[in-house]
Amino acid sequence: MALSTRIRIAIVSFASLFYFKKRSKVIFYHDIHSDKKYTEMSTPIEVFKNHIQIILENGYEIVSEITKPIGQIEICFDDAFLGLFENIELIKKLKIPIQLFVISSYLNKKNHINKEQLIELNYNSLLIISSHTKSHKILNDISVDEIRAELKDSKSELEELLGCEVSAICFPEGKFNHRVVQIANSLDYKKQYSSLPGFYYNEVCPSVKRRSLVQFANKTEFESILKGGDHLLSFWYKYKHYKK
Repeated sequence: MALSTRIRIAIVSFASLFYFKKRSKVIFYHDIHSDKKYTEMSTPIEVFKNHIQIILENGYEIVSEITKPIGQIEICFDDAFLGLFENIELIKKLKIPIQLFVISSYLNKKNHINKEQLIELNYNSLLIISSHTKSHKILNDISVDEIRAELKDSKSELEELLGCEVSAICFPEGKFNHRVVQIANSLDYKKQYSSLPGFYYNEVCPSVKRRSLVQFANKTEFESILKGGDHLLSFWYKYKHYKK
């Protein structure tokens, strides 16, 4: 384990001693795998199962949408890699709802879910399909017209394909600014997800939710993140992810 990783885990673990109030929060991954791995960001199945066990042992409820300030966890997957589809039986067995953020132009691309597979996943009541933009452009680095196209085209393409409303979006690489939020609101994205750690009801700004990345977290780090220990790093993440 790299020194920087050990230091980060130590900071998160120490901070968790002061933050813990069992507040509801969102955690996210990119993919899961058993044998074949479709991205270096993928989480081994056994690690994912251990995370679920820790969540339940700590008395949290895993929900499709957080409605209470205490005791609920929402789980997200970004990018729609193929590993999630191949291991969907695990999600069914565990009976855990998840939200999948899809890059609409990546459907049918190598290592990603195709359109037919996404339609199949959409029939599963445990899954909510949401937008991760059209082509994963970094939204705070492009023009207003490009931002609007990324958000609008993705929403319309997914809604046409799935025949249902798409009302949430996740910002690529978690990067955004006030202009991005305004455009997303104008396109009726009721929820927008960042990658800034924090509790669910401690919004970055109205409609923008915080999330904690947990895909490589060991037991100590994962338990500390649940307790809110990674919130100490929120200012650093905001510095990297938010441009005015």
